[in-house]
Amino acid sequence: MAKQGNKNLSLFDKYEVVLMILSILVIIGIVTGLTLYPEQGKEVANTILNILTNTFGSPMQLFTVFILLFLICISLSKYGDIRLGNEKPQFSTLSWVAMMFFCGNGAGTVYWAFLEWGHHFNAAPQLNGVVVSEAVNYELSMAYTFFDWGPSAWALLCVFVLPFAYHYYIKKDSELRFSVLCKYALGEKAVKGVFGKVVDFIFIFAAVGSISITAGTSASTVSSAIADLLGIPHTFMLTAMVLIGVALLYSASSLVGIEKGMRRISDSNVYMCMMLLGFILIAGPTQYIIDSIVNSIGILATEYPRMSLWTDPIARSGYPQGWTAFYLVYWLTFGPFTGLFVAKISKGRKIKEVIANMLISGSLGLLLFFGIIGGYQQSLRIKGILDIPKMLIDGQAANIATETINTLPFGKIVMVVYLFVIILFLATTLDAASFTLSSTVSKKLKANQEPSKFIKFVWCIVLVAIPIAVSYIGTDINTIKSIVLSTGLPLVVILGIIYYGFLRELRKDFGNVSREEIQKMGQLKETAK
Repeated sequence: MAKQGNKNLSLFDKYEVVLMILSILVIIGIVTGLTLYPEQGKEVANTILNILTNTFGSPMQLFTVFILLFLICISLSKYGDIRLGNEKPQFSTLSWVAMMFFCGNGAGTVYWAFLEWGHHFNAAPQLNGVVVSEAVNYELSMAYTFFDWGPSAWALLCVFVLPFAYHYYIKKDSELRFSVLCKYALGEKAVKGVFGKVVDFIFIFAAVGSISITAGTSASTVSSAIADLLGIPHTFMLTAMVLIGVALLYSASSLVGIEKGMRRISDSNVYMCMMLLGFILIAGPTQYIIDSIVNSIGILATEYPRMSLWTDPIARSGYPQGWTAFYLVYWLTFGPFTGLFVAKISKGRKIKEVIANMLISGSLGLLLFFGIIGGYQQSLRIKGILDIPKMLIDGQAANIATETINTLPFGKIVMVVYLFVIILFLATTLDAASFTLSSTVSKKLKANQEPSKFIKFVWCIVLVAIPIAVSYIGTDINTIKSIVLSTGLPLVVILGIIYYGFLRELRKDFGNVSREEIQKMGQLKETAK
C-alpha cells in the first residue's frame, strides 16, 4: 500500500521542480545576456576574475594548503578507518578509481594535456624570483602543469566528498542535496527555507557552467580531429553534431545506470588511455619523456611549498594570480559536483581510502597524461617540428591535439584511438554530471537507488544544449568561465558551514571510540554481507 502511495506522488512531491526550472532559466538568461551585451559581459567577467585572483588569491592559496594538510591528518587519524556503509565495496578498485578519475577531470584532461605546458611556457614562470632561460622554462612549464593538476587540485575536490559520504552512509540520510549538508550546523529549518534553495542553486549553477565549458572546449577539439581525419571543413555544424552524438551516448549510459553504464565505459576507457599513452611513449623520444617526467617530479617535490604560496609581491608579474589562484578557484567550483558523485560510488570504502585514492591515484593518473603528451610535444618544439606555444599565441588551440597526433607514426590510426578516448571521457563526465544534478533535485534517494531516468535525460539535454548555443552565438567562453568562477567565494563560506557541522557530528559519533574499535566495526561491516 505504501509503495502504491509512493507511485501516486506528484512530480512536485518527488523532485525540486521549481528549483530545477529556475536554475535552468537563470543560466539561459545569463548566456543570452552575455550574447546581447558582449562588451559589458566581458567587463563584468574581468572584474569578477580580478577580484577572485588578486584580492582573494592569497587567502585561496592558504586555504588550499590548509585543506590538503587537513585531509592528510584525517586519513592518518582514527577517523580515517571509518567505513562508509555496511557492505563490501560496491565497485572493484579499478572501476572505482576509473569513475572517480573521469568524473573529476573528464574530457578536460585530454583537452588540457595537449595545451597546458605551452601556456606556462608562454607565461614564463620564475624560479626563486629570477627570470629563467628557455631550457629551464621547458622544465618549469612541465612542473607547473603537474602542480596545477596535482594534489592541491584533488584536495579541493576531495574535501567535498567526506561530508556527502558521511551524511549518506553513516547518518543514513537519503537526501543528497548540497544544502542538506548544512543542517548539522544550522538545523533543519534553515536548510528547508530560502537559504537551502540558494545553496542548491549555487551548486547547480557551478556544475552546469563548469561542465558546459568542458563540453564546449572538448567538442571543438573532437570536431577538429574528425575534420582532419575525414578531410572535411571544421564547422559549427560538425561541433554541434559531435555534442549531439555524445549526448546520445551518455544518455544511453545514464538510462542503464552507473553499474552497467558509466562503470563499463570508464573501465573500457582505462585501457584505451593506456594504449594511447603507451604508443606515444614508445613512438616518441622515450628517454626524453621519462627524463622530463622524473625531472618535473623533482622540481615539484622541492618547490611545492613555494609554488603553492608564491604571490610575487615585488615584481607583480600576475603569474600566480592568473594561474595558481585561478586554477584553485576553478577546481573549487568542480568540488560539490565531484564530491556528490564520488561519495555515491564509494559505498563500502574507508575514509582514508577515499582520500588516498583522490590525492594519490588522481595525481598519478594526470602525471602520466600530462607528462607523456607534454614531453612528446616539447621534443617536437626542440626539433623544430611543431611549436605548441606559438600555436597558442596564434589562437590555434583547437587544432593542437590534431597537429600533434599527425606527427606520430600511423597518425590516422592513433587519431581514431584519440577520438574514442576523448569522446568516452566526455560521455562519462556528462553522465556523472547528469547523475549529480538529478540527485540534487531529488527529494529522497535510497542507498541503492538512482535518480529518475527522465530527470537525468532532461539534464543531459541541458548540458549539451548550452555549449551548442554558446558555440553558435559566438559567446566568449572565457567570459562565461569567469562568471562561473564567481561561485567560488560563496562555496568557501558554505564549505565552512558544512565542516563546522560535519566535524561536530564526527566527534559526537566517534570521538569516544578508539581506533581499534573503529577498525573492528569496519571489519564487521565488511563481512556483513
